[in-house]
Amino acid sequence: MKTNNLVSRIITGAVFIGVVILSAITVRWVFLAVFGFFTVAGVLEYYRMCRAKGRTPQRFSGAVMAAGLFALLFFIISGDIEHKYIVLYAVAMCIVPIIEIYRKKATTMDNWAHTIFGVFYTALPMGLMSGMLYLPHTHDYCGTLLICFFIFIWVADTGAYCAGRLFGKHKMIPRISPKKTIEGLIGGIILTIAAAVPVYYVAGVYSLPQWIIIAAICVAFGVLGDLAESMIKRDAGIKDSGTLLPGHGGVLDRFDSALLAAPPVYACTLFM
Repeated sequence: MKTNNLVSRIITGAVFIGVVILSAITVRWVFLAVFGFFTVAGVLEYYRMCRAKGRTPQRFSGAVMAAGLFALLFFIISGDIEHKYIVLYAVAMCIVPIIEIYRKKATTMDNWAHTIFGVFYTALPMGLMSGMLYLPHTHDYCGTLLICFFIFIWVADTGAYCAGRLFGKHKMIPRISPKKTIEGLIGGIILTIAAAVPVYYVAGVYSLPQWIIIAAICVAFGVLGDLAESMIKRDAGIKDSGTLLPGHGGVLDRFDSALLAAPPVYACTLFM
């Protein structure tokens, strides 16, 4: 890796981590604005990859629907609005096939399907992350769980990278991601589970076994999320999902692991 690219990657990574942490520890409106932006940017990156394959998803309506779903989940989880409003969102989703009728584009079914899938691929997990801003049982605002969630995601990624570079010999799924190895996966699992111990003593909130369960879910689904996005990029024939984050690619390149890990982690916390 060239020096300039490495420096750019480090600076961008540090800024990104800072933005995520500040979004979690400040007022909830900051989270709404920052992660709402990430949601829209992410869905537009997904549509960009679809267009590389000759599909033409509805970029504007898809972006609006993604922002709407993210905001809806945010306000439902915070208790500002009732769950019944999700029905209104389902009705609003009908606009997608209606618009497709009048677009006169090729691959109509693909366009419709990719428009809706892009919304749920990005906005659903981003919206559920807002549930990690509140303490269990008391529902007091606190970004501890969300920060710990991203710590586990980042530790798993770092552990897998380091172990893969040092010991990697056996490819995991080379047709999707040639550089990922079984040794790297094992390294990510070990380091993430180990990270649950200091998280328990510093953050509290949950018991050590509960933090270990959350860490295990993060690393397991995080790897699948990484592979899922790699599969999409490989199918589209592109290296990065976007160019928003210098040295890192796009929003989806940074959130790929978190997108698949967020729903099961949030679901797990509901039963703890």
